[in-house]
Amino acid sequence: MPIGPPTLVGCNAPLSFSARAAVNCRAGAGAAAPGILAPSREGRVKDRPARRAGALGYTRAVRTPNRLLPAVVVFLACLPAEPSRTTPDAAAARRVVLLSLDGVAAERHRDNLRDGVYRDPDGLKAFAGGTVVERAIPVNPTLTAANHAAIATGTSAAITGIVGNEFKLPGAAVGSEVSGFAAPWGAESLWQAFRRQGRRVGVLAFPGCDGATPARTADFGLTYAQAPYAPARTVTLAAAEFTATALSPGLASFSPPRRAAITVAFSAPGLPPAATFTATALDTTDDGVADYDTLAIGGDADGATLTRVHAGQWFPLRLRAPHPDGGERTVGAWCLLQRLPPDLAGVTVYRGGFYATEAYPREFREALEAAAGFWPGPGDERALTRREAGAAGLTLAEVLAQVRRFSEFFTACARTAIARERFDLLMLYQPVVDEVEHRFLLVDRRQPGFTPARAAAAAAAVTDAFRIGDRAVGEVARALDLRRDTLVVVSDHGMAPVWESVEINQLLQHAGLTAAERGGRGWRVAPTSRMEAVANGGCAHLYVNLAGRDAGGVVAPTERAEVLRDAAVALARAQVEGADVVERIVGRSELADVGLDSPAAGDLVVFLRPGFAAEPGIGAPGAPWHEPASVAGRHGYLDTHPEMAAIWLARGAGVPHRRVGERSLTEVAAFVSRLAGVAPPAQARRWRP
Repeated sequence: MPIGPPTLVGCNAPLSFSARAAVNCRAGAGAAAPGILAPSREGRVKDRPARRAGALGYTRAVRTPNRLLPAVVVFLACLPAEPSRTTPDAAAARRVVLLSLDGVAAERHRDNLRDGVYRDPDGLKAFAGGTVVERAIPVNPTLTAANHAAIATGTSAAITGIVGNEFKLPGAAVGSEVSGFAAPWGAESLWQAFRRQGRRVGVLAFPGCDGATPARTADFGLTYAQAPYAPARTVTLAAAEFTATALSPGLASFSPPRRAAITVAFSAPGLPPAATFTATALDTTDDGVADYDTLAIGGDADGATLTRVHAGQWFPLRLRAPHPDGGERTVGAWCLLQRLPPDLAGVTVYRGGFYATEAYPREFREALEAAAGFWPGPGDERALTRREAGAAGLTLAEVLAQVRRFSEFFTACARTAIARERFDLLMLYQPVVDEVEHRFLLVDRRQPGFTPARAAAAAAAVTDAFRIGDRAVGEVARALDLRRDTLVVVSDHGMAPVWESVEINQLLQHAGLTAAERGGRGWRVAPTSRMEAVANGGCAHLYVNLAGRDAGGVVAPTERAEVLRDAAVALARAQVEGADVVERIVGRSELADVGLDSPAAGDLVVFLRPGFAAEPGIGAPGAPWHEPASVAGRHGYLDTHPEMAAIWLARGAGVPHRRVGERSLTEVAAFVSRLAGVAPPAQARRWRP
């Protein structure tokens, strides 16, 4: 791809590919607008080389000589929103269901259709007769929080203020990041717009609607459980821990029954300090040999038998506890009996994290719990990592069983809402494809641990995740009457393979801009630092610690331009084995070009090249600033990369048979509103039929 010389915004002279030229230009630029490295127009993405037919379009890192940023100019399709119509069309559908499948890339979806990956007749292959947007373009950055805000409001991060999965609010001190999943939105959402017009909306775990404030609350909803009440762990019971016991009613054993205890500690409000469950070993074979082959699991309250389990089987542990809404809740964990020796020497149980189903109002929460059970939690990737390192943990097949259970929980909740609730709009969420691809998108030989055998196993896991998502779509479709209802399926972004992690704050420390100090959990950015980076995978926000603006700020306003210039030069020069790390560096005056002109955005926003992942870490002075990636897939890169494109599918009542090449995800809100016959959210971009 031809790349012209980068220019320095704010300087009159072209920027050469040497650090000295940048310093000379800095000296002549004065202290006005900071000089930020910007690419020239010759490197537009329209000149991408053609890809082999059917190949996944992962962007390759470019190996170049050591020089300042040879960036590629890209311009967003995310232009300022057109005014939305205030007079809605008549409703085309009785009910609209909007389902987000996190992380489903348009290119991978296309290949799955071609290769026959999808098996559910009512799933992702059933949309051919409806509306299909072949490439739904995310907003920048291509992250989950930012794009779910864009889907729900119809506008970019410049308006919603959700500029990443993590970022800093204006004026915040060093180390005071906020979550993009919890921060307030600066634009009206679909659920607000529908309710403002007298319509009824349910939202099940869709990011941004967590019930925390009236603006983040629907008529009924399921909220995403972020942390367990007790974390997962592996429990090993020695033979001596099994003591003689009497048989409970309904149990039988050909050897003397023996019982051990499994105690779980809690520290959450409303839960007991600890709960103790029993595991009674039974011998169910009449062969004259004491060989135990079954555990009878007893509950905490009365020891009554909850279930009987053999080695290799999953089972629940659960207890009842008061709920803040005045009712009761089930708090539970899915566990796996991994090893049951006949002599009970080293019985091993993977005890999953304890969660509860959190939903509102109380009647809906109780209905979900009755139909779907307690929140099961996601796949335990840490347990998989421990197992791969030779310690106690979970196998890949066992983690995929957790992933499948998690998806089935969301689907059961959706079916319950569809069957029992009155609604005009129901918004759903499924995270499993994203979670699996982060761990298993092993497709490039540069990725750590790549071997053909591992890549094949990882590919099978990713395929399994797509089939799980496909099944979820099919189940929701079957719960609807698509003669009168409409199903819209979208995703928020795609995924790209990564092989190198870049600790942005450590890189800035090498440039003398960030300092490290030891904290309670290791190294952290010191409050005396001149700059701090908040990393989000494919991008990072860099904030000057500015006196008079930020709490504890140390950089004088007259020094701000120099700090920004030094950071831009350090990042532009960053290379790993001859490959440039950074694709584009954007200053505040240019943020509108990438849809990030928000007060919450960094003073510099840095987009990495796919293959590299931005991390927030910092360590001892002089420590390396990059290392092999610990995950396989990331997103957050510029939305012009083809592998970041998402899906957008619709079928059912009022949906025309139409195939569209490309649309922005900011048009989804208006599309959904039109189907329901309501005016879209106030700032929503218009849907272009």
